[in-house]
Amino acid sequence: MDEFKINYLYPEYGKKEQKHEYKSIKKMISKVLNISEDSIDSIELVGGMTNKNFKVFMNNEYYILRIPGNGANKIISRHDEKYNSLIVNDLALDTDILYFNEKTGIKIAKYINNAQTINPETAKKKENMIETTNLLRTLHKSKLKFCNKFNVFNKIEEYEKILKQSNGNNFKDYSLVKHQVLELKKILENLGEESVPCHNDAVPENFVKSDDKLYLVDWEYSGMNDPMWDLAAHCLECDFSNNEEELFLSLYFNKEVEPRYKTKMLIYKICQDFLWSMWTNIKEANGDDFGTYGEYRYNRAKININKILELN
Repeated sequence: MDEFKINYLYPEYGKKEQKHEYKSIKKMISKVLNISEDSIDSIELVGGMTNKNFKVFMNNEYYILRIPGNGANKIISRHDEKYNSLIVNDLALDTDILYFNEKTGIKIAKYINNAQTINPETAKKKENMIETTNLLRTLHKSKLKFCNKFNVFNKIEEYEKILKQSNGNNFKDYSLVKHQVLELKKILENLGEESVPCHNDAVPENFVKSDDKLYLVDWEYSGMNDPMWDLAAHCLECDFSNNEEELFLSLYFNKEVEPRYKTKMLIYKICQDFLWSMWTNIKEANGDDFGTYGEYRYNRAKININKILELN
């Protein structure tokens, strides 16, 4: 990082290294918030797939510190994320941001107390589906204008360039599959596309319950997009069965789901698997190891492409 030197040493490397890392983080927090290091009582690593997240207790309150992971700032526009995150506060969908550095991607926000993170299993409960669809509908029906557009076909070209710059590798039949994915654009245009504020990373873990309120966190990929992208993402990441997906969509629309929406769902699932497989390759080119995660998503995209071809 340009402004603050953070040692990316994972706790499993030993208590000595962990202590050194936490000391660096403490110093950084003290500087950016202009507070005494003594007011920072504890720092705890709480994980994260794209980033390293820390639970920080200071001035008698808990906060969450986000430090971008390997290659994350190559993929994400921190300017767009900051702008969108701040205007989302008008809808009270997320917690307040205390500090956000566009240059480094470091963010400090209020911690959600009594938090219960939704997971693929709890997401299948009807009461959670109701809360999730209500929240997404509130976002999609709002008059908010995010400062950017999330266009998956543009993102594919963008990720391809980043992967090349990172000296990463694509899958063997990438060119063929990419061509098939890009052909889906014509089908989407015929089905009709909308442009509303979207989260674009509606994995269950980004939905957090606290008492009687549901929050949607981590707006890194947010932008104007078709609302079906968010619905497809949640269904895909939660591994909903056909019946569960039917219920989820009926709760969102409050009526019977039109066939065209189901086609759009499948297309967006393909696009997401393809794009996030590229994301995985970029992350691995920058030092991470996701095992077979990227390959699994890539192969699932190919299976669903065949389903679309059968329909058309």
